[in-house]
Amino acid sequence: MQVSHMLPITPRPIDATLTVTKAARVLGVHPNTVRTWSDLGRLRFYRINQRGDRRYRVSDLNRFLAAADSGPIRRDNESGGPATGPGEIGRHGSQGRGASQRRAGHVGDLSPDGAAIGQIDPELIAGLARLVPSGSPGIGRDLASYLGRAAEVIRSTSDVERVIIYELRGDELLPRGFAGPGETRLMPLPRGFGILGQALKRAGRPGDGPPEATTTAVFPGPGALPAFADSSSETAIPIPGARGPWGVLVLARRRADVDPVAPAFGIMLADLVGTLVRVVTGADDIAHRLHRAEALRRVEADIGSRLDLEQILARLVDHALVLFEGDRAAVYLKDASGAMRARVSRGLSPSFLAAVQDLPPRSLSSLAVAAKRPLAAKNYRDDPRGEGVRAAVIQEGFDSLCVSPLLDGDETKGLLIVYHDRPRDWTPDELETMAALGGHATVAITTAQNYTKLSTWAAQLQAIQHLGARVNRLSTVTEIARTIAVELRQLVDYHNVRIYRIEGEDLVPVAMLGHLGEYVDETPEQLRGSIHVGITGWVARTGVAEYLPDAAKDPRASTIPGTEDDLDESMLLAPMIFEDQVLGVIVLAKLGLHQFTEDDMRLLVIFASIAAQAMANAETAERLRSQSEALERQIRSQRVLLTITESILSTLDPREVLDQIAERLATLVRYDNISIEVYDRAANVLRPITARGIHAEEYLKAWEPGETGLATWVMERNEPVLVIDQYDDERVLHFESIGRQHGSLILAPLRDREGVAGVLTLERLGEDDPYTEDEFELVKLFAAHVSISLQNAAVHRAVEIKASTDALTGLLNRGTMSEWLRSSVASGEPFSLIMLDLDDFRRINNDFGHQAGDRILREIGAALMKAGRDRDLVFRYGGDEYAFLLPATEAAGARAVAERARAAVSKIVETTGKKAGRAAGITASIGYATFPIDGATAEEVLLAADRAAYVSKRAGGDRVAAAEEGLVLAGEFSLSEPTPVDSPARNGQ
Repeated sequence: MQVSHMLPITPRPIDATLTVTKAARVLGVHPNTVRTWSDLGRLRFYRINQRGDRRYRVSDLNRFLAAADSGPIRRDNESGGPATGPGEIGRHGSQGRGASQRRAGHVGDLSPDGAAIGQIDPELIAGLARLVPSGSPGIGRDLASYLGRAAEVIRSTSDVERVIIYELRGDELLPRGFAGPGETRLMPLPRGFGILGQALKRAGRPGDGPPEATTTAVFPGPGALPAFADSSSETAIPIPGARGPWGVLVLARRRADVDPVAPAFGIMLADLVGTLVRVVTGADDIAHRLHRAEALRRVEADIGSRLDLEQILARLVDHALVLFEGDRAAVYLKDASGAMRARVSRGLSPSFLAAVQDLPPRSLSSLAVAAKRPLAAKNYRDDPRGEGVRAAVIQEGFDSLCVSPLLDGDETKGLLIVYHDRPRDWTPDELETMAALGGHATVAITTAQNYTKLSTWAAQLQAIQHLGARVNRLSTVTEIARTIAVELRQLVDYHNVRIYRIEGEDLVPVAMLGHLGEYVDETPEQLRGSIHVGITGWVARTGVAEYLPDAAKDPRASTIPGTEDDLDESMLLAPMIFEDQVLGVIVLAKLGLHQFTEDDMRLLVIFASIAAQAMANAETAERLRSQSEALERQIRSQRVLLTITESILSTLDPREVLDQIAERLATLVRYDNISIEVYDRAANVLRPITARGIHAEEYLKAWEPGETGLATWVMERNEPVLVIDQYDDERVLHFESIGRQHGSLILAPLRDREGVAGVLTLERLGEDDPYTEDEFELVKLFAAHVSISLQNAAVHRAVEIKASTDALTGLLNRGTMSEWLRSSVASGEPFSLIMLDLDDFRRINNDFGHQAGDRILREIGAALMKAGRDRDLVFRYGGDEYAFLLPATEAAGARAVAERARAAVSKIVETTGKKAGRAAGITASIGYATFPIDGATAEEVLLAADRAAYVSKRAGGDRVAAAEEGLVLAGEFSLSEPTPVDSPARNGQ
């Protein structure tokens, strides 16, 4: 670029005065922010006329920037007093009571141990979770509304008094959410402002270090500006984003006697807020991309429907401004000499357009042409890539730009450039859209130029226009291909059309239409081919259109199976190219030689390009719709998962928890087989507990000793696994009765406090519908929730066992016995009750000590358990008193069990001291009663059995008495309280 004729740009004098707009550019903020700072007295200004127009001195702006970088911004009367000059000096009042009362402090690396640790209230998490938007994403979500409600949730469920959420946008911090008492005027702040800037400066990049030590800043501190004037303490925490901090969360307290918010607590809150932002903006991003794709289609339809070049360029510039929210834009086209001339522009001065028309070598435009893709730059005046046009850029005053070359194959026909006056970061998605817009523009421009050059094409190009518009309104590749096959005959007379789509290295026919007998019977199986075979494959590989006046004589041609070998046939083949990629091939055939013209060839190439764009747009829209549907399915599945988890978490029976897993998981993920295996730690083996599905019986078979499989692999590594096809996975143990099968597997460990508690297995048979990553993530999340439920159930079961059993013997206790008696009587079914009282057990404690007594009581309990039957219940009724409850047992059965119990007690052996190995000499007095013969209520049955035991004891002990024997004492005997149960080593006294 030649700039020698331009005037040199000199730096502004230190006392030069600037307008509001230019002062804003110097400070890097919006002009409204400059006006706000001026009204608050933070920035000095001068009135130059009666209308009140403001001017700012460069020296004042420099002092303001220096103050912002080093600490609190001083009031004007602290920086030397107002300077004199022409016009009325602006207001320089106080910044308010809060500014003068700010205390000095330190912005340090506070760890969680450096302040009071905040507690995460479950209601806080639940409140933020309820803010997550549901339903299909849509453009226009009010992020500020979500963040305002999030701030209120944080304030109302924690001990902070004020909450403010700032978004980092370029070099500004924009307030997005606020909650707290008092009236506060929230306004944009510079990126480096106070503790907000300190927190952002120390946040670094994702993964730079532990967040507890690097991402918080606390007020008060030396040189730290708080967000609120009346705060006693504030904590600022960066809110994490995809590519660095998304913004800053400020937590403030006004009371001086309360410690600052713990950084660890703040970091957790910031992560929650960041998650909310990602969910809301993620949904909007999908919707926005879909909207952009639809907008791009409308733009393409608009400019593609025009044939006047000037109209196309004007509409292209207008659409680009709207699509990318640009401040200025221009389209440059090559003229006959090869120079880039601005054909249409918006907002650019003639001097700037003249300075860049020759495509200076050291410019972003030259690099974009060389790279053949869009390039963007922010702060272009200081970008090395803009060195050749820096003077013109500074003079023009814009900040950012994006250049998209308009490519026609390898030839650059022109440039589309969008400019922004303020800093803008172009995302990869926007660059992709810019490239697509440039591709559409190139086609439109080329079409218009060809139309201008060849007026004889007017009628045919008009048909292309209508046909292309119709095709672009279609939403699927199949619809587009069928429409092409039907409507293309309006442009070119043919006997047969075939439209192929490239899938990998295959040529797949998506539409065909024959008008003569030789072509009518063609089938997709016949036409399917490869990009490495035949003339169609050659066009697909090379992207070069071909006209074959005599197709049979071309050495690249191959005969389709089932058709005539040496047929006189003419062919036109045009690749459907979009962004330098061949998407497919359109093949026209006509019987006879030399049946097509070069004009037919040109028309087909043009239409193939339009068809390629339509197909690409349809695929993009379909992909975005699929992503949107997938996101909606994911949200819906997670909502169902939460409902299921809530039900499971309320279940405290471990077996019922496992049954609910098998039953309820089917509502989330389809399976053909499901099994749950529990890890037996004592035996170090997995034991099948429950299974459902067509192979449930196989899954319920026990593991052979030493047998290994994918379930043991998951258990040993304590990690889930997704197997797309189990057929060839060596870790899968296939059932012998079924044999090797194709199918997909998901295995997830179920964990408790000690590690792996079991393995959940889901199997989906077949090859056509394997499990997806989304389903895998859902099952992992479900397994984690189930693990929590199993732990809760285990804890509950342990508490139940502890409450219902005797601490010394492990037998059921007296309270449990009372419950069983009442429930047995209520059922009305016959049962028997045995009462057993040890004879003279005090002697054991006196002779051998209480520890020996405890041991013998435990041994008696174990012996009684063996004497009873599997269904019998054994209780420790008192200190040296035991009881049996025998379901569905009459007197004869009760006496047999009582005799076995008496014999078992008499065989107890002393195992310590000089008498080790000898019988302990313990006997028992036993009585039994039967319901309803010996009593109609629980108390009556208990009294009858206890009375019979007393008869046995009065007769000398070591015998069994029936309830009828105790009737002799009915008038003088009442139910007595059992001997108290003492703690171990004190029982039996």
